[in-house]
Amino acid sequence: MLKKRLIRYQELIPCKAAFIDAKTPGSDLKDNYSIIGGGISESTHQKVNLSDKHGFCIGAAGQPPRVKNSPHSHFTAEVFMVYSSHWRFYWNNDEKSEIILHPGDIISLPTNMFRGFENVGDEYGMIFSILGHDDAGGGVVWLPRVIEEAKGHGLVLLENGKLVDTTIGESIPKGISQMPALTKDELKTFDQYTVEQMKEHVGFVGTYKESNYKNFPNQTPNTLRWLDVLGPQDNTDHQFSVKPGDPNGDGFNVYGLQSDSSGATGRYLREEVEVMLVHRGEFEISCSHNGEEISATLKNGDIFTFPKGATRSIKATTYGFAYFVVGENYPKAPKLVS
Repeated sequence: MLKKRLIRYQELIPCKAAFIDAKTPGSDLKDNYSIIGGGISESTHQKVNLSDKHGFCIGAAGQPPRVKNSPHSHFTAEVFMVYSSHWRFYWNNDEKSEIILHPGDIISLPTNMFRGFENVGDEYGMIFSILGHDDAGGGVVWLPRVIEEAKGHGLVLLENGKLVDTTIGESIPKGISQMPALTKDELKTFDQYTVEQMKEHVGFVGTYKESNYKNFPNQTPNTLRWLDVLGPQDNTDHQFSVKPGDPNGDGFNVYGLQSDSSGATGRYLREEVEVMLVHRGEFEISCSHNGEEISATLKNGDIFTFPKGATRSIKATTYGFAYFVVGENYPKAPKLVS
């Protein structure tokens, strides 16, 4: 069971038609990935690396230069971690507000707000995503022009949130209508954010502060640093750099682990699920759970998800940086294991 919780970067499975804009010129070359949990893909053809429920979902988007993901909104948290290339994130109904992010940066996009993103670098780029909850709470809401632009390209979005791809012979099932476009009055109910307001939802990898939390596992405090990245701003144990996008809490926190080649956590366990995503470097991990054990070396883009209550240890073999997504709004302190 532990082996399936190790997901290699090269094992990620793309879907070329996950959303209604997947065949629209300008958005037609993107890849979408559902890595942990079903996420919000509108396609019944989307493959999932690990379907086990975590209380949140992890996915990814891969796009060549100048390819966009069209403006949309969500009912739950949506967080992006830039893995490669450079990305423009834009928001609001007019798409004029924007920010450029680079590898290692993170953005937490508020609910009830339209957003989109574009690879503005010179290479194929990847961004990992975290979505709150196991169920996206209603899927994706698109700007009316996105649905209009999709007409004539063979994809039809149904009122149940699923796509029909007429280019491969699919047809609209009887008794199910097409998704109606939002009205002008409905569009007015979505929030608008200034660039200044969005700054508190953005984190830059070089500016993350080392956590003052004394309960993080750290066997080598001179060579390993835990960083408070994203979580509730009223948490008295942590000073998170990035504000969650869901006013009710995202259902997860994000921490960073920065280490040189001799950094080690020692053995510890958590009551919550903990997902490790390597941004750069190499880490040796070991995990023991219900009589089963696994050891592995994680490299750039690799993911391992530690189950609740598992004993684990992490040791860096190079200089490295990894993100950790921990379930719950206020997870309990990890417990050291002798």
